[in-house]
Amino acid sequence: MDDRPFTTHAHEPRPQSGGAAGVRAPVVIDARNLHLAFEDNVVLRDISFQVREGEALAIVGPSGVGKSTILKIILRLLVPNAGEMLIDGEDINQLSFEEVLEVRQKMGMVFQAPALFDSLTVFENVAFPLREHTRLREHEIAERVGNSLSLVDMSLEEFADRLPAELSGGQKKRVGIARAIIHEPKILLYDEPTTGLDPLTARTIVQLIKRLQAELEVTGVVVSHDVRAVLEVSTHIAMLRDCRIIFYGPPEEFVESADPYIREFID
Repeated sequence: MDDRPFTTHAHEPRPQSGGAAGVRAPVVIDARNLHLAFEDNVVLRDISFQVREGEALAIVGPSGVGKSTILKIILRLLVPNAGEMLIDGEDINQLSFEEVLEVRQKMGMVFQAPALFDSLTVFENVAFPLREHTRLREHEIAERVGNSLSLVDMSLEEFADRLPAELSGGQKKRVGIARAIIHEPKILLYDEPTTGLDPLTARTIVQLIKRLQAELEVTGVVVSHDVRAVLEVSTHIAMLRDCRIIFYGPPEEFVESADPYIREFID
């Protein structure tokens, strides 16, 4: 696996904490000089970043700047015009459709809207990825669903038979997260995880994301414009402006930045 230094015009990522001194965790997500345009509309220009095992990268910036587009490239729902997106050292842009499906099994996606199936119960919603992609027996599926719901502080007994219409906004978000982690992914992707939630519920979701990062030791990418959430959950922050990354570094440096654009965004 290529372990080249970070090459944007921003800050060098911090070494991963833990482990022997000077030893860095392997790179899981490696974006290299991504460029994406739709005809004359440039969306991303020369985007490069790395996310190491166990780290959480937050991608921030105003609406319409291309944050969610990066998640789509990681999932290969979009293919850039130029550049590489490496997952565990493989450029997914060069893989066949079947090979991409295998890579996606390493990922869990938490959507901005919970994206639950209205006609399915909580149990069926959470179990859906296992039924689609595994041959687990029913008792194994039930055990996995129970474990996933437990990780998001929901009991199987209380919530299994409820429909999404019977849940609060925060509960729907939790079910969405439980579904994302049901197949024990190596990578968790979050698209605006606190949008549309009241401050107390948003705070609860932020604490849940932090706990899952610690307990599951997953590699995370969080797209958000919620500064408070970003500062709590991330090990690194990438800020987009005018199709480019204008800042890459730890949250402490982001908060202390004297850049007028960053200061205005934070304030």
